[in-house]
Amino acid sequence: MKFVKIPYYIVALILCCFSFNYSIAQKRSFDKDSLRIKVYTEIEYVNSYSKEITVKKVFCDYCSENQIEALKVKAKELAFYDRYNPKKRMVNGIRKFAIIIRVSKKDFIAIKEDNN
Repeated sequence: MKFVKIPYYIVALILCCFSFNYSIAQKRSFDKDSLRIKVYTEIEYVNSYSKEITVKKVFCDYCSENQIEALKVKAKELAFYDRYNPKKRMVNGIRKFAIIIRVSKKDFIAIKEDNN
């Protein structure tokens, strides 16, 4: 049996095509399986320390009360981690910003059915 020698640039080209197709497939499936929900939050600063974190509005027309409460809790948690970011920290005042939360559809439906 005779072996056929394939040039290295053809092998590299084939590998690049497969990896490109795989990365596009991963992006599409992530967009299909998840929801993006915008939440407006505010952090009040007094003497460079955060005094209060409030969630002003959850932009979700089709959400139940359980889902809205779960999104508010998640937004407060994300704002809590971001409150002392040196690039966004204020001395005195109220910092208003939007958080976009990405949730999978299966988890979001499970929150709707959960009464806790």
